[in-house]
Amino acid sequence: MKLTKIQVQKIKKALKRAELAENRLVEARLSLASVIIEATGVDGNVDHLQGDGFGFTPLSNDDTHIIIEHLIKMGEDGIDITEEVILDNLTI
Repeated sequence: MKLTKIQVQKIKKALKRAELAENRLVEARLSLASVIIEATGVDGNVDHLQGDGFGFTPLSNDDTHIIIEHLIKMGEDGIDITEEVILDNLTI
């Protein structure tokens, strides 16, 4: 099917919006990781997995993560968030 000029323009516009959204997501993940690193002293990254949501991945074990909601709950429960605690509670 041949695309019209209007269809091509709509696709280009939608692509730009998607790219901007992806850039904002990267910035938000970096900011969230920075807050977690500062609060816990554990170096790591934030990722997002469909169905799992945002997770924190310690650099010492970069193929798993803890769901950030679980990390928050542990903090609210007064648990001292250390690298060992994070590694013991990895989700995947």
